[in-house]
Amino acid sequence: MTKYNKVVHLRDIRGFSLVELMVVIAIISLLTAIAVPAFLGQREKAKVRATSASAVSAVADLQGYLDWYVAGEPYMILTDVAGTQGCFEVATPVSADQTCAAVFNQAGAGTYPVFPGGLATVISHFISHHTFKGDVSAFTGSPLFVSASPGDGQILLSPMSSNIVVMLAYATNSTSPIFSQIQMVTIR
Repeated sequence: MTKYNKVVHLRDIRGFSLVELMVVIAIISLLTAIAVPAFLGQREKAKVRATSASAVSAVADLQGYLDWYVAGEPYMILTDVAGTQGCFEVATPVSADQTCAAVFNQAGAGTYPVFPGGLATVISHFISHHTFKGDVSAFTGSPLFVSASPGDGQILLSPMSSNIVVMLAYATNSTSPIFSQIQMVTIR
């Protein structure tokens, strides 16, 4: 054995020195101190992006409800957490083709709840449908859509008049929305 091989062999038997272990621990601690806050920040950013994406996709869904409302067409929503569907129609349909039984042939004959025709009722149906569907805030797990007092990660839907709906999405600050949309309803 050469002198070099003897030193390496001795090193294998002895292990690492305390100084070497301390240097490795210091490096790992430094990397952890840098990585953990960056990781936590990414989680918060992901929650904000999820809330914003939910608001963007809800615009088209809300527009569908508003279009049915304007046209006097019936629509179906979930009415409980078990997935029961309910059909809602206007009090006085313009034609027999605008009833739950005619539009949704699976609905069958019978009496269906009549919505009063107000924008607030349509928004209430939209919110309850998405609540029963299980749409929740990425921040708190509470319902995603609300009609008053939004919290972290919630989307506020509010009628501003008989033909305007405002949608505001909030992250952790309920005074500065991360998303806002105004939906105009053209009532014929």
